[in-house]
Amino acid sequence: MLFSQFKWNNAAEISPYVPASASLSFQKMEHALGSVESLFLLNLLGSTMLARLQRIYDERMSSDTATQELERQALDIAKRAEANLAFWWHFDSLNLRITDQGFQRQQSDEWVPAYKYQEDRMRENFHQQGLNALDALLDFLADNVNKFPEFRRSDAYTRRQLSTVRNRAEVEQYLNIGHSTLVFLRLQGEFTMAAGADLQATMGATTYNQYCAWLQAPDSYPDDFPVSFEQLRQKCVPVIVFASALRLVQRTGTLTDRGLYFEAVKAAASVNHTKTPANDKQIGDRLATLKKDLLESQSHLKSFLRTYYPDLFGDEPGNIVRDNDNHNAFFAI
Repeated sequence: MLFSQFKWNNAAEISPYVPASASLSFQKMEHALGSVESLFLLNLLGSTMLARLQRIYDERMSSDTATQELERQALDIAKRAEANLAFWWHFDSLNLRITDQGFQRQQSDEWVPAYKYQEDRMRENFHQQGLNALDALLDFLADNVNKFPEFRRSDAYTRRQLSTVRNRAEVEQYLNIGHSTLVFLRLQGEFTMAAGADLQATMGATTYNQYCAWLQAPDSYPDDFPVSFEQLRQKCVPVIVFASALRLVQRTGTLTDRGLYFEAVKAAASVNHTKTPANDKQIGDRLATLKKDLLESQSHLKSFLRTYYPDLFGDEPGNIVRDNDNHNAFFAI
């Protein structure tokens, strides 16, 4: 486990990630930390990469100084994710104790239980911080995969490489989701349908099938092409993003985990900014904007394909060939 009794030191080990008091014991947190490590880190990173993090924690690091610094950063992000997710996933059980008399809530003369709104905010904060740290860990390991070859064997890395939209940052380039991993996960559920329907309709079947083949085997991409495969993938990203957001809003009316909300400033409110559920007009306006953005991104992608992949894209049905240098084409009414 990435936390231990030996290094706990009156909660000093977990304090950099969660503001815990010195009275928090390792015995209280041991089950929560261990279960989260198995449920989230093991499933995402795989047993080989998690074993590498465990070796780093046990101070059995690489002999290379530069690699050691990367290992420390990876371990720090992983511990941040584990600590926050432990408090979120086991929020209720950590607030209670189980005895032969049932479940009991602790209270003392100096400290009293938090208010309901405070608990809700803390729970949401742990949730967001934990998922964002997981997202940061995946980004960090992918960026430094040559130093962490164990990550290549994980399901997360495989899914990431076979996806057109690979992380939250690529979504944020075109759609403001407030740096929320929760919203990214909701959009991710629409990526496959958006690729198979909207992206394929934009590129045409032949070009789309070739793109998918290159996506699965980037090394097969021809070296003599004027643009790189990464440039082609980046042109496809906004089509997937806007199509997925459009589908999500059309199907469920939601763009966040709580719904499509709008923020406004109210002078008489107790806080400056208030959020309220979107009404029908606001949802309609949002849909219209997403449709416009999708059409523009599809147009840009088609123009890119006509310019750099004329032999592949020019033969697709519906594409107009304007080459009439030999004057063999004519128009008749």
